[in-house]
Amino acid sequence: MTSYQMSRRGWISVEYAQWIWIPCPPVFPEGFDRDSWASLYAKEWWWNSGREHGEPELGLLARTLAEIHDYAYAHLPMHRGFIHLPDIRLPPLLVAFGIWEAAGDPAAQLRALVHADEREAIEPPEVAGFATERLGPGLKSLSYTRADETVTAHLDYAWRSEQHSTALRMFTACPDLGRLQRARSDMEQLARGVAIISTELASS
Repeated sequence: MTSYQMSRRGWISVEYAQWIWIPCPPVFPEGFDRDSWASLYAKEWWWNSGREHGEPELGLLARTLAEIHDYAYAHLPMHRGFIHLPDIRLPPLLVAFGIWEAAGDPAAQLRALVHADEREAIEPPEVAGFATERLGPGLKSLSYTRADETVTAHLDYAWRSEQHSTALRMFTACPDLGRLQRARSDMEQLARGVAIISTELASS
């Protein structure tokens, strides 16, 4: 993907279903760190599940959430994330947002952000329009790559705001194709709760 700079004028506000998504922030509120954040949500999710659990189950989920956060911000081109976990029996799935400067031709940038012309894809990506009321027209793309014997599905969305000089990418990837399909409708509902706002408004 073409390299872009983080947007200086735009950020995102997100309305989301709090029983489906665990916020995965780049920085933590005062009094929290990665481990205490992960522990808090592990306890909340197990409690709300109504299923029997003990310290091993709590510890496993907390470690998984902490590992997702650690990997995400160290290795992925993202600025904010949410973890999809509508059912405690499912593996958590990270959905990431990259908030970039608008650059060059709008259509070309959207295609780049959704990897519409991904050369490493097993077959040409499935690309279609995807608009929301708050973000306006955008693109979505589903593609598959192979590494050794593992096939990974990649689901990407992108929009652009000329008002805030910002291009937004929402993306995830998963080698479990059924797990990704389980998340797809929730991802699109999450996208409908996103708005691009000015950085001044976001920091106020």
